[in-house]
Amino acid sequence: TVKVPAGIESGKKLRLAGKGAGGMRGGQAGDLYLKVNVAEHPVFKREGGDIVVEKEMKISDAILGTSIEVPTLEGNKHIRIPPGTQSNSRIRLKGFGLPRLQEGGKGDEFIRLIIRYPKSLTERQKKLIEELKKEGL
Repeated sequence: TVKVPAGIESGKKLRLAGKGAGGMRGGQAGDLYLKVNVAEHPVFKREGGDIVVEKEMKISDAILGTSIEVPTLEGNKHIRIPPGTQSNSRIRLKGFGLPRLQEGGKGDEFIRLIIRYPKSLTERQKKLIEELKKEGL
Protein backbone atom coordinates (compact mmCIF):
# COMPACT_ATOMS: atom_id res chain seq x y z
CA THR A 1 0.00 0.00 0.00
CA VAL A 2 1.36 3.38 -1.03
CA LYS A 3 0.04 6.76 0.12
CA VAL A 4 -0.04 9.08 -2.90
CA PRO A 5 -0.16 12.78 -2.00
CA ALA A 6 -3.16 14.74 -3.31
CA GLY A 7 -2.27 16.94 -6.27
CA ILE A 8 0.70 14.88 -7.50
CA GLU A 9 1.41 15.22 -11.23
CA SER A 10 2.31 12.63 -13.84
CA GLY A 11 6.05 12.00 -14.10
CA LYS A 12 6.77 12.63 -10.40
CA LYS A 13 8.49 9.89 -8.44
CA LEU A 14 7.61 8.50 -5.03
CA ARG A 15 10.43 7.02 -2.94
CA LEU A 16 9.72 4.12 -0.62
CA ALA A 17 12.75 3.93 1.66
CA GLY A 18 13.96 0.40 2.36
CA LYS A 19 11.37 -1.25 0.12
CA GLY A 20 13.72 -2.10 -2.74
CA ALA A 21 15.82 -5.18 -3.32
CA GLY A 22 18.03 -6.50 -0.54
CA GLY A 23 21.67 -5.48 -0.50
CA MET A 24 24.51 -7.77 -1.45
CA ARG A 25 25.50 -10.38 1.13
CA GLY A 26 22.46 -9.66 3.30
CA GLY A 27 22.94 -5.91 3.26
CA GLN A 28 20.20 -3.40 3.91
CA ALA A 29 17.38 -3.19 1.34
CA GLY A 30 17.55 -0.31 -1.12
CA ASP A 31 14.83 2.16 -2.00
CA LEU A 32 11.94 1.53 -4.35
CA TYR A 33 10.94 4.36 -6.72
CA LEU A 34 7.50 4.57 -8.25
CA LYS A 35 6.86 6.80 -11.25
CA VAL A 36 3.35 8.29 -11.09
CA ASN A 37 1.04 8.41 -14.09
CA VAL A 38 -2.21 10.32 -13.43
CA ALA A 39 -5.14 9.24 -15.59
CA GLU A 40 -7.16 11.78 -17.59
CA HIS A 41 -10.50 12.82 -16.09
CA PRO A 42 -13.58 12.89 -18.34
CA VAL A 43 -14.74 16.33 -17.07
CA PHE A 44 -11.76 18.15 -15.60
CA LYS A 45 -8.64 19.03 -17.60
CA ARG A 46 -5.52 19.68 -15.56
CA GLU A 47 -3.19 22.67 -15.96
CA GLY A 48 -0.67 22.28 -13.14
CA GLY A 49 -2.60 22.89 -9.92
CA ASP A 50 -5.49 24.43 -11.82
CA ILE A 51 -8.35 22.58 -13.46
CA VAL A 52 -10.45 23.61 -16.46
CA VAL A 53 -14.04 22.67 -17.20
CA GLU A 54 -15.72 23.45 -20.51
CA LYS A 55 -19.37 24.48 -20.31
CA GLU A 56 -21.63 25.08 -23.30
CA MET A 57 -24.29 27.76 -23.21
CA LYS A 58 -26.94 29.15 -25.54
CA ILE A 59 -26.26 32.36 -27.43
CA SER A 60 -29.25 34.03 -25.75
CA ASP A 61 -27.83 33.25 -22.31
CA ALA A 62 -24.45 34.67 -23.34
CA ILE A 63 -26.05 37.89 -24.56
CA LEU A 64 -28.48 38.40 -21.68
CA GLY A 65 -26.52 36.75 -18.85
CA THR A 66 -27.67 33.83 -16.76
CA SER A 67 -26.81 31.56 -13.86
CA ILE A 68 -25.42 28.08 -14.53
CA GLU A 69 -24.42 25.07 -12.50
CA VAL A 70 -20.84 23.83 -12.93
CA PRO A 71 -19.06 20.79 -11.52
CA THR A 72 -16.24 21.30 -9.02
CA LEU A 73 -14.11 18.82 -7.08
CA GLU A 74 -16.31 19.64 -4.08
CA GLY A 75 -19.69 19.20 -5.82
CA ASN A 76 -21.76 21.40 -8.11
CA LYS A 77 -21.71 25.19 -7.76
CA HIS A 78 -23.97 27.88 -9.22
CA ILE A 79 -22.17 30.77 -10.90
CA ARG A 80 -23.42 33.95 -12.53
CA ILE A 81 -22.63 34.58 -16.17
CA PRO A 82 -22.57 38.33 -16.95
CA PRO A 83 -24.42 39.73 -19.98
CA GLY A 84 -22.31 40.00 -23.13
CA THR A 85 -20.12 36.99 -22.34
CA GLN A 86 -17.95 35.99 -25.29
CA SER A 87 -17.21 32.45 -26.43
CA ASN A 88 -14.01 31.01 -24.88
CA SER A 89 -14.28 33.38 -21.89
CA ARG A 90 -12.91 31.94 -18.67
CA ILE A 91 -14.43 32.40 -15.24
CA ARG A 92 -12.16 31.74 -12.27
CA LEU A 93 -13.22 29.95 -9.11
CA LYS A 94 -10.38 30.74 -6.71
CA GLY A 95 -9.21 27.82 -4.58
CA PHE A 96 -11.36 25.18 -6.29
CA GLY A 97 -8.41 23.45 -8.02
CA LEU A 98 -5.96 20.77 -6.89
CA PRO A 99 -3.72 20.91 -3.84
CA ARG A 100 -0.30 22.43 -4.63
CA LEU A 101 2.45 20.22 -3.26
CA GLN A 102 5.35 22.71 -3.20
CA GLU A 103 3.60 26.03 -2.56
CA GLY A 104 0.76 24.80 -0.38
CA GLY A 105 -2.83 25.91 -0.81
CA LYS A 106 -4.97 24.98 -3.77
CA GLY A 107 -5.07 25.92 -7.42
CA ASP A 108 -8.07 27.45 -9.14
CA GLU A 109 -10.84 26.12 -11.32
CA PHE A 110 -11.51 27.84 -14.61
CA ILE A 111 -14.82 27.53 -16.43
CA ARG A 112 -14.29 27.90 -20.18
CA LEU A 113 -17.57 29.07 -21.70
CA ILE A 114 -18.39 27.89 -25.19
CA ILE A 115 -21.32 29.53 -26.91
CA ARG A 116 -23.40 27.03 -28.82
CA TYR A 117 -24.81 28.43 -32.05
CA PRO A 118 -27.84 26.71 -33.53
CA LYS A 119 -27.24 24.67 -36.68
CA SER A 120 -30.68 25.55 -38.03
CA LEU A 121 -33.30 28.17 -37.20
CA THR A 122 -37.06 28.23 -37.40
CA GLU A 123 -38.62 30.88 -39.63
CA ARG A 124 -39.60 32.88 -36.51
CA GLN A 125 -36.04 32.72 -35.15
CA LYS A 126 -34.66 33.89 -38.52
CA LYS A 127 -37.11 36.80 -38.53
CA LEU A 128 -36.10 37.80 -34.98
CA ILE A 129 -32.40 37.63 -35.86
CA GLU A 130 -33.04 39.80 -38.94
CA GLU A 131 -34.78 42.35 -36.70
CA LEU A 132 -31.81 42.33 -34.32
CA LYS A 133 -29.51 42.82 -37.29
CA LYS A 134 -31.49 45.89 -38.35
CA GLU A 135 -31.04 47.26 -34.81
CA GLY A 136 -27.28 46.96 -35.19
CA LEU A 137 -26.75 43.78 -33.18
